Amino acid sequence: MTLVDNTEITAQEIAKSGLDNLPAGYQKTVGFFAWDFFIAIGEILHQIYKKIIYIAKCLEDPSNMDYEDLCKYTYYTRNIEAKKATGSSGFLTVTNGEGLINKGTIFETRDGIKFQAIEEKQVHTNDVFEVESVDKGKKTNVVKNSIVVIPTTIQGIVSVTNNEAFVNGYDDESKESLLNRYYEDLQKPIISGNIYHYRKLALEVIGVSKAIVKPLWNGDNTVKVVIIDSNKKIPSLDLIKSVQNHIDPYVLDEKGAKIGWGCGNGAAPIGAYCTVVGADALNLSVSFDVILKNGADLDSTKKIVFNAIEEYFSQIALDENVNYVSYAKIGVAIMNCENVLDYKNLKLNDDINNILIINNNVISQIPVLENLTVNEV
Repeated sequence: MTLVDNTEITAQEIAKSGLDNLPAGYQKTVGFFAWDFFIAIGEILHQIYKKIIYIAKCLEDPSNMDYEDLCKYTYYTRNIEAKKATGSSGFLTVTNGEGLINKGTIFETRDGIKFQAIEEKQVHTNDVFEVESVDKGKKTNVVKNSIVVIPTTIQGIVSVTNNEAFVNGYDDESKESLLNRYYEDLQKPIISGNIYHYRKLALEVIGVSKAIVKPLWNGDNTVKVVIIDSNKKIPSLDLIKSVQNHIDPYVLDEKGAKIGWGCGNGAAPIGAYCTVVGADALNLSVSFDVILKNGADLDSTKKIVFNAIEEYFSQIALDENVNYVSYAKIGVAIMNCENVLDYKNLKLNDDINNILIINNNVISQIPVLENLTVNEV
């Protein structure tokens, strides 16, 4: 017998059941008190019934929980806290003008992503000042030279730009990711210093989506943790440093020696020398000829295909069970795009074979779509 009875029941059926159980002497037809009473009660009991079914399904399988309930459940039962969205930040450069930047002054990209100054500073041409995104999420990650709009006039400041890309903007942790961390915590015992322990520690840091652990990678008492960010991309140096500081922090002296490393100043056991690194990029170029469906245009199709291939790459990133980029699966990703009728002459790095993914103690690669060439035929 299962905990949940999957039989559906409506408010009307509940009301009818109540009426059927009334003695025959009561008038049960529409318009009489008994009818009105049980119709009202049926609606109330139906809401209670749905709550009970929801609770029962959650007890059977936490994946049935709403996201907010799942966040509370994983936190209170396993001390696993859902990772919240973060925004990107960085520095803007004054390219023309001089004046006072006030804290809170807004700057934008051309498509309206807002950033605000987090310091008050008198600036001149070529000076920099720090800003952070107003909103949160991966949409706040922007390429260099994209924050160029000054929506409100700033006395003396003519133009600004970001000379570097802004990164470290991440969405709220997905339900799937949170569930995976919960199940792994249940199914893979966390013992101080074992592989699962190091992976759990890395995944606790906001911005990390996957981590693999390389024990004894550089001799006794050494551990390497390889990470990718929440966007399934190569992580920033700031994110790598955050994970390093969480697990096994250190500082460099004037000669470059690591002071405090392996001393148990973080979550790692004393005597374990942990090195946190980002995954290595396996840069890939994809090219093919496309036959478009009626009404489709090449530019929008290229964007759709780019996203589809990147989605496939994100699925296999740091997957220790996958050791190659599949030529066939890239073809499937292309064919599943709505604008594509057919394609031919598909090449990966100018070849028609799978591409090997290296994963050893020295290199841990993830596929990165460096270039996409699509020609209409």
